[in-house]
Amino acid sequence: MGVLLMPSISSSSIQGHVDPTGAKAVLRQKAAIRRQCEADESPEAAQKLVTHSQLLVQSYGLGIYAAYMPIRSEISPLPLLRALEGMGIKTAMPITPAEGQPLSFHIWKIGDPLDNGPYSTQQPHANAPTTLPNVILAPLLAFDLAGWRLGYGGGFYDRTIADMSRQGHEVKVIGLAYDGQKLEKVPVGPYDMPLDAILCPSGLFRPAS
Repeated sequence: MGVLLMPSISSSSIQGHVDPTGAKAVLRQKAAIRRQCEADESPEAAQKLVTHSQLLVQSYGLGIYAAYMPIRSEISPLPLLRALEGMGIKTAMPITPAEGQPLSFHIWKIGDPLDNGPYSTQQPHANAPTTLPNVILAPLLAFDLAGWRLGYGGGFYDRTIADMSRQGHEVKVIGLAYDGQKLEKVPVGPYDMPLDAILCPSGLFRPAS
């Protein structure tokens, strides 16, 4: 397991907030700036994720792995996805739904066509076969050592995980991040779902719990 030693973004100044929504809004601005700096300073980071692909599969099996098309300064999952495909693993991408709905996942591999989606995203064709992934590789703005994820505030991933749980489908969610995206503590709301692990260029981190 990789050890995350990069300096973390301080969140101590907002931990007194009662409302986690306000605390998250403050952090998102700082975390977005920090992530952009990490992207600028670590152009090889996405390729470094590939070096941990065997460990990822050993830990979470040979099921279907869903990822995302990177936007803004998100660490790209595409080199890792290509490595997983090379190991014979089926891969998928989400289609962003209407607000308040869970993501849907569709079989997709490197080189398959993409449509333009909302929020400047790209996504599979709507007629691509649907699937329930066993592992979701999720983007994030920041994370903490307890496995909590700071997202963009839309709640898509939390809603999706909860929906799969109601269907009786077990899914593991692995956050992909630069090492420097680590926070001391992510403010947590009542509907937030923790990550099962975080994969960084330095290695795979599993929360103690």
